[in-house]
Amino acid sequence: MRKILPALVVVIIVVIAIFVLSQFRVQGLDVGARAPGFTLNTLDDEPVNLSDLHGQVVMLNFWSAACPPCREEMPAMQQVYDALKSEGFTILAVNVNDIPQVAHRFLRENGYTFPVVKDDGNVSRVYEVRFIPKTLIIDRKGTIRHVRVGTITEEELMAIVRSWL
Repeated sequence: MRKILPALVVVIIVVIAIFVLSQFRVQGLDVGARAPGFTLNTLDDEPVNLSDLHGQVVMLNFWSAACPPCREEMPAMQQVYDALKSEGFTILAVNVNDIPQVAHRFLRENGYTFPVVKDDGNVSRVYEVRFIPKTLIIDRKGTIRHVRVGTITEEELMAIVRSWL
């Protein structure tokens, strides 16, 4: 019993700590919640504020050029962007972990034209980015309508975006 008691105390402390820390979770990331606002700079150092995109359906995508699944979904993102940008759809691709020159070269070499900003470390924290790619679809009023971790196909993205246009 004396050997079990310390282990039991540790387990109880860990459970309590998890519960208490979960109360500090940044809210606003669940489907139906308002997307947290932010301002980040493009790779060319131009500021972009999420609130400036109000009135459009926004695909917020966290990615890195060093991430194979991210690179895999980029052609689908470009296809949907090209097809729907005139209907009020845009992409804001948030680059994480890349040196700006590496991200810029990757985008240029592959002909990607959707808007890209550089994460400051805070936005990915607020949006609880643990794995990439992470995609959120935000409706015209700023409400999160879809959250996905992992790749998305052109067909899936097209269907999701069209449902909010």
